[in-house]
Amino acid sequence: MRDLAINVWNDEGRKASISRLENGHVANPAARTVQGLAQALDIPQHEIDSLRAPAPSLPLQLEGLSNARRDQLEALASRFEIDQVFEKSDAELRSLLDKKASEYRIYKRRLHELDGRMGELAELKAAAREAAAELKFDEYESLLRQVDESYSEMVVRAKEARARNALLRGRANDAYEGFVSAAETWRSLDHVHSMRKRLEYHRALFDHGLRFGGSGLERSADILRPTVGAGDYTAQLRARALQNLANALANISIRSEGPASLTTMDEAIERYEEALLLVSIDHDGDVWAMVQQNLGAALSLRANWCDDANARRVFLGRAIDAFRAALRLRPRESKPLEWAMTTQNVAVTLLEMANVTPGKDGLMLLGRAEKMLQETLSVRSRDAVPFDWALTQENLAIVSKALAERGSASERARHLASASGYIDAALKFFRTEGDTFYQEKATRLATEIRQSVLDNDVGRIRVEE
Repeated sequence: MRDLAINVWNDEGRKASISRLENGHVANPAARTVQGLAQALDIPQHEIDSLRAPAPSLPLQLEGLSNARRDQLEALASRFEIDQVFEKSDAELRSLLDKKASEYRIYKRRLHELDGRMGELAELKAAAREAAAELKFDEYESLLRQVDESYSEMVVRAKEARARNALLRGRANDAYEGFVSAAETWRSLDHVHSMRKRLEYHRALFDHGLRFGGSGLERSADILRPTVGAGDYTAQLRARALQNLANALANISIRSEGPASLTTMDEAIERYEEALLLVSIDHDGDVWAMVQQNLGAALSLRANWCDDANARRVFLGRAIDAFRAALRLRPRESKPLEWAMTTQNVAVTLLEMANVTPGKDGLMLLGRAEKMLQETLSVRSRDAVPFDWALTQENLAIVSKALAERGSASERARHLASASGYIDAALKFFRTEGDTFYQEKATRLATEIRQSVLDNDVGRIRVEE
């Protein structure tokens, strides 16, 4: 018991805990204790699961996360190989598992599709046997060709299933290898379809990277790189590949630091510009507007690396031009969500422009940015698009903080109060529904605003002499 207590808790004084467990004096041991004992005694996880009190099956628990107990959340998280399970709160585990549940549903749907293909294959083989028995050799050859194609498709579907299974367990690199193998198999069947499948695999890796971090974003870029120089696809299909590759690169840059981050953002801008050469406003309007919007976002972010104010203004001016180009095909009346997103990006870029514009001109830019952000809330409401609403709240907090820093003493407290309200609203949402990246970013801003409020209060205090 002493040795076991040391292995589990690193504390030989916990021998009494072992004794209470052995004698059944602990009705419902903590999952952390069960996990530690299982590991120390080399007991497989499936045996521990079978010893637990009767509970819904794990897939059913995955669909009822709001009612799941802590031990059930931990058991589910261990199946998906989520890191640092015991250190996470119930809310964090539920949020992560809810995202895993959506991946699991896609995974199950693809498995059902594979079952359907197996049924079709059995029918083809039976028909081929009948044709051979009746000496219908032409029909037999045709059916054999279909059997061959069906076998090949089943092989590639199995590769896809293995890749998605790897993603479910957070193994983005293994998933990437499986998707690459599947794409190459598709290429032997239909090279155009292979390109479309690469776009599909990119989306799976990209979404996983955004939700769970890790190497998903890098691998989502890698799977599209072989398509960049390909000339045997339509211009619109190549433009989509370039646009999606650029999206991955831009997100990688945002989440990294140092010279590599700058190089990655420059490549993203280059890929967006290449995509624009392949589409036109007249024939590919929606794609053209999307690329303009994303190019503007990348240019705006790229300006942050400029030490020289004039160079920074050049990038910001290019960004605003790209956003305004996108707005030509994103009117508020017919495309409100797209209009709101691009309008907000214009507002954020105006804020950045104000940071390198002194005096009244800078204040005027901040006022325009604040007005545009407020206008987008007519579309980006808390009920309709909660995540976008939270982002707008965060941006309003940034603008209000900037106005406080530039405004008169009488206006400073008012702007800081507004900034505090905005960031508190955003942070409340990100803590329950946002990923770690957005939580940390909003938390840093909230800390800065609180410090500004404290500094302002101290500045207003006067000691009578």
